[in-house]
Amino acid sequence: MSRLDYIRERRGLPFVKRGMKVEVNYAGKTKTGVITGANDSGNLNVRFNGNKHSDNCHPRWAIKYFDSEGNTLAEFPDK
Repeated sequence: MSRLDYIRERRGLPFVKRGMKVEVNYAGKTKTGVITGANDSGNLNVRFNGNKHSDNCHPRWAIKYFDSEGNTLAEFPDK
């Protein structure tokens, strides 16, 4: 099972894929980025606009997922 498969299956997010646009409340600021993969901790790797590296982001905390047309697929608040 790939790391992204783990996110899809075990975290209940079957729509998650590499290259998907997300919006994350990261360090008190809303940042837009794309999913570049997943990691061993069961979290997503997200490259935020303007960055050369990816950051570790929880797939169900303070994140919003968008489809290719910009529609919101799912949203998880930081509460």
